[in-house]
Amino acid sequence: MRFIATLQAIPVHPRSKSASQIRDELRNINPDYAVDVRSIQRSLQQISRAYPIDYFTRNREYYWFWIDKNALTQIPAMNEETAFALRLADEYLRPIIPPETLNLLNKYFKQADEVLSNTELKDFSNRVAIVQTGLTLSPPIVSDNVQDAVFQALLRKKKIKLLYRGKYKKQSQELVLNPLGVVVRAGMTYLVAMAENYEDIRHYVLHRMSEVHVLNERIEELPDFRLGKHLDDDSSFAYPVSDQPIALRALFDSKAGAHLTECSLSQDHRATEQEDGRILLEATVADTAQLRWWLAAFGSQVEILEPASLREQFEAEARQLAQVYGVDSTTNVE
Repeated sequence: MRFIATLQAIPVHPRSKSASQIRDELRNINPDYAVDVRSIQRSLQQISRAYPIDYFTRNREYYWFWIDKNALTQIPAMNEETAFALRLADEYLRPIIPPETLNLLNKYFKQADEVLSNTELKDFSNRVAIVQTGLTLSPPIVSDNVQDAVFQALLRKKKIKLLYRGKYKKQSQELVLNPLGVVVRAGMTYLVAMAENYEDIRHYVLHRMSEVHVLNERIEELPDFRLGKHLDDDSSFAYPVSDQPIALRALFDSKAGAHLTECSLSQDHRATEQEDGRILLEATVADTAQLRWWLAAFGSQVEILEPASLREQFEAEARQLAQVYGVDSTTNVE
């Protein structure tokens, strides 16, 4: 990314910039790009072998410039496959690309569109799609300032101070957070972090943040923390009910359970057809709220057999639904 920022800092001929001017500009863009002039000069020498940039000397200082005004957006040897990969990155990865990086890449995304406009791949995005499961809601609006500050803190490993409004709270409270990662789920962006003076890891949605300030204090590193492992081990975004897995046994109507003979819930997943045509599902799964939502979506097309506690929960839910809809749960309804 420093190389890309360096490319963008070089002006087009007849203008030019010295290596020291480019160094100062990179420092202003991102403190992580702060290297000495000699390093900048070496980078420029390497870049000049692949990109049409050149230099002249004045008072022992090297001044660099682009030979072609359109060269910056014409990535050398950008073929259809490269352009297509950039197109997909723009379409599907934009929510998790830091704003600063996105600003650097926008020119390349536009150039990729131009490359694809004259190929068979130009309308390929109209023939493929990633569809989210469940009802699709428009994601809440996140302030550009909030998103930028959060990603800056994450990239620079700095703590942040902010105002945060809890889901059921009317007033915001001031927090100092130790950022660990960012997760996008169902269109919502979460900051995985630890609050100051607390050791548990929590998830904070960006749209409930305001007045976010990046502090000059480095985060407290957790040597054993890995975001992917945290999500898998804790089933964090599946909303755990308990920390122990359960042995699920449930009967699905033949049509409702047909897909369970093709897909798996767990390594010990078994789906077998019964004499009455129903599908018996047996699997060891995490005990989560998401599991309950998934089962509830089948309504009367599924019967929970085990564990007994889960069956009792669904029985109680069925009685409550009968009351809501004015149905006598003790009588059969045709």
